[in-house]
Amino acid sequence: MDRTMHILLVEDSPSDIRLTEEALKDSGFPYSLRTVTDGEAALDLLMKSENDKSKVPDLILLDLNMPKKNGHEVLEGMKLAPWLDPVPVILMTVSQDEQDILKALHLKMNYYVCKPVTSEKLNVLLKAIHDLNESAPRLREGGLTGEDAHVRYVMAGNPHTMPEILARLAEEPSAHIRTSVAENPRTPEATLLNLAKDENPEVRLAVAENPNLPVSVLEQLITDAHDDVRFELASNPKLPVHILQKLSFDENLFIVDRANKTLQSLVPSS
Repeated sequence: MDRTMHILLVEDSPSDIRLTEEALKDSGFPYSLRTVTDGEAALDLLMKSENDKSKVPDLILLDLNMPKKNGHEVLEGMKLAPWLDPVPVILMTVSQDEQDILKALHLKMNYYVCKPVTSEKLNVLLKAIHDLNESAPRLREGGLTGEDAHVRYVMAGNPHTMPEILARLAEEPSAHIRTSVAENPRTPEATLLNLAKDENPEVRLAVAENPNLPVSVLEQLITDAHDDVRFELASNPKLPVHILQKLSFDENLFIVDRANKTLQSLVPSS
C-alpha cells in the first residue's frame, strides 16, 4: 500500500474538516488531501480536470449538506462527466433519512460513512478501495470479516461500482460477496459467465436472478445441475421464449410445468 491516494474532501464545517484530517492521519494510509468548502467549488474543480487527468482525484469524500450546491447536486453534476465515472465517492452524512442515502446511491455514491468520521471507519474504506483498484485482487486465506467484508459486500452490489472492480470482487473467497456481484445488473458478461460456473449453488442462483442476463449466460444456466437454478429461470417471464421452451423439456417435471405456465402467461388472452 505504498502508492499515495489523492483525496478530494468536500466539506463546509471546519470541525468536520479537522476531524476528517485527523482520521486520515491516524489511519496511517499514504494520501494527499485537497479540501473545498462548498459543492459549487467542488464541481468547478472536477469539471476542470477533464483537460488534465492528473487532477482527477482517486477518491472523493463528500458532505451531504453544503452551501451553494449540496452533495446530491454534486453527484448530479458528476454524472455528466464520464471521465469521473471510475472515481469512488464516499458520502459523509449525519442524516438518518434512508431516502437521502437511496437518492445518493441512484446518482453516483459508492459508499457512505456516518459522521463523526473516525480513523477506524476511513481505514477500512481506504484499504478496500485501494486493494480493489490494484491490478490483481488481494484474496485473504481466512476470508473477510467484520466491516471490511461489509464494505466489499456493499460495493459488490452497488450499480455504480466499475465493472473491473466487480470482476475482482467476483474472485473473493466469500460466497456472500460473490452472490452480491452475481445480482448486480452492471456485472459484465464475462464475469457472469464465470459466476455461472461457481461451485456454490447460491451464487449460481443469484446469477439466475440477475435482471440483465445475456443469452450466453442463460444458455449455460439452463443446464445447471441444481434444480433450484433451473426452476428460477423457468419462473421468469422476461426470459427469451426460446430459453423457456428449452426448459419446458427439462428432465425435472416441476421445472417443465413451471416453464409451460410461464410460456402460457406470455400468450395474450383472446
